[in-house]
Amino acid sequence: MILLNDIHYTQLTATHHCAIARLQPIGTRLWRDHSTALTPITLSTSSLDKASLSSQTFCIVSPSYNPASDFSSLAATKQDLLNKKIKRQSQRTGVRILLNRLLAELGIADTLDESAFPYRLKNHRHYVCFSHSADRVAVALSFDSAIGIDIEVNSVAWQVAKRFYHPSEIAMLEQLSLDKRDYLVRLLWQIKESLIKINQITLAAGLGRADLPLVQTLIEYDSADNNADNTIKNNSSARELFIKLNQDAQHRVAYITDYQTIVVF
Repeated sequence: MILLNDIHYTQLTATHHCAIARLQPIGTRLWRDHSTALTPITLSTSSLDKASLSSQTFCIVSPSYNPASDFSSLAATKQDLLNKKIKRQSQRTGVRILLNRLLAELGIADTLDESAFPYRLKNHRHYVCFSHSADRVAVALSFDSAIGIDIEVNSVAWQVAKRFYHPSEIAMLEQLSLDKRDYLVRLLWQIKESLIKINQITLAAGLGRADLPLVQTLIEYDSADNNADNTIKNNSSARELFIKLNQDAQHRVAYITDYQTIVVF
């Protein structure tokens, strides 16, 4: 069973909504109960006849065999794989539970149609988009057009950005201080990820698309934000800023700062 904590609902416009929540941690006791390595045994070949040897397979090991040294890395790998599987399942289930909570909050009775991208509600045909990062899950709902959402708990490494972003964007970002650069690298990544979900294009194509006016807008926004009054900066509702995308006048960006979430609609 998946539980959601710290649910935050946001109405972006009359026809655009989103919800963000934290997944309750899931323990791995089940794995630990079944992950103890079997201890090998030493067999004496003198007590075995040829018939038994031909019909059975034995593992002959040295009495000094240390299972901990040989199995520790294998057990760690299995543990990591299981944890990743549990995490993916939790995130997949969590976003769908959160969608149901958002629909209930809006008084909408419907179910998700996952037969094609972008996802839509079966009856109302509203557009749905999911995102997750670590123990955070997010869902966006649009009544009239495709919507994109991206939540990022972790920063985006500069080397990763240099591999995917357009060289002209990198050149602009390199002029900034390290803190400001890293902050805007993540914001730009989230906007691009959201647009990828809307336009249904590849990751490389979406991240590599140059949008210099957007980068400049983000730089100016960050400078203005740093000069804002502290009482405003500490109010998450007041800081849900809307940015109009220059590359596509039909789309806007909402930045929910306290939850490091970007919504493009």
